[in-house]
Amino acid sequence: MLRRRTAGVLALVFAVSAACSPAPEEPLPDGRALVDAAETSLNGVRSVRFDFSVSSTIPGLDIREVKGQASKDGGPHGTAIGQADVQASADRFELDYVLVGDTVFLTDKKGAQTQVPVPADYNPMTMLDPEHGLPKLLADATALKTETKEDVLGVEAYRVTGELAKNVISDVIPGIQADVDVKFWVTQAEPRNLVRVWIQVPPRQPNEGAIQLELALSDQNVPVGSNS
Repeated sequence: MLRRRTAGVLALVFAVSAACSPAPEEPLPDGRALVDAAETSLNGVRSVRFDFSVSSTIPGLDIREVKGQASKDGGPHGTAIGQADVQASADRFELDYVLVGDTVFLTDKKGAQTQVPVPADYNPMTMLDPEHGLPKLLADATALKTETKEDVLGVEAYRVTGELAKNVISDVIPGIQADVDVKFWVTQAEPRNLVRVWIQVPPRQPNEGAIQLELALSDQNVPVGSNS
């Protein structure tokens, strides 16, 4: 009788243990396939909300952080509105900006306004251009490998690591003259949207540290000026 009871208890324990054991995780999707799908999705984007930051200075790139909304529509360079944190020599200051036509209208924290021509290398049309913008980074990245799943500002995404050759990254950000490591975050849900990019630029001199660039994307194809 004791043996039967013991066997019954053990059977119950094994059954409960099996029920409580986590199911085996599904294999992660192929990194190349995820990034290719994100490129296809990005090529259909007309407007996007973005937040771009740089941990240190890069030659020819005075921006430390710039965020806002940008659209390929509305003018030869697209349109954009937002805020920028600018490093100019030893001075660092914040500006509001509006890009209309061929001009960027800048307003500092004291209300002073200035106008400058739209930078040829940094505008909405260039950022979303398949030949010279983000889609090019996705298309030409190599050694892609899906590392894990992560939550990016409430969005479930896959993190894919890879590499960008100097000639690829310098075509998008001319001040970078080295091969770089890159990470892409691509949504788990279809369509595969690119929601974050991280790039590490190696030191230019032995006594310098690496530079990190980060870009967050959201609200694809939401009209510029919308608060959604």
